[in-house]
Amino acid sequence: MEQPKIDLDAASFRLTIITSFLLGATMISLSLDVSIIRQSAIGGMMGTLEWLLVLSIALMLFSTLIMLFMSYVILVTTCLTPVTQDEKFVRVNQVRNFVGLSSILILTSFGSTFLVSLGLSSPWSWLLGGIGYGSGLVWALLRGFYLARLWRIRRSQSPV
Repeated sequence: MEQPKIDLDAASFRLTIITSFLLGATMISLSLDVSIIRQSAIGGMMGTLEWLLVLSIALMLFSTLIMLFMSYVILVTTCLTPVTQDEKFVRVNQVRNFVGLSSILILTSFGSTFLVSLGLSSPWSWLLGGIGYGSGLVWALLRGFYLARLWRIRRSQSPV
């Protein structure tokens, strides 16, 4: 059996791509969310529900960053450590789960962002917030359907 090789070029390439994505996504989300939270706080008259929505924006951003960072760590260490093909598949599966969860959280955070930025009294905030939350829900259902179908196909192809 052939020994696994360490591929430093692939790790460096992945590191560059993922770092640039993380930096861009973080800067855009952070600047948008901080601006919205600041403007809402300055505007005053924020009730408990508005503050909970503001907190949900911050928590979603934080959890998304953690999941993207963990994906980064897993992908880079896959190339920097000698692992078998099966171990690489397990790690890529972990990354798929982290990125999938973070993509759902990013979409649903738009719902909270619209509700906070436009105010709870605006019908547009409820419409756009519903679209944000709805798109997160639809994405989660589509992702679940895809994974269930993929799992069923793999299970039928695997020798018993």
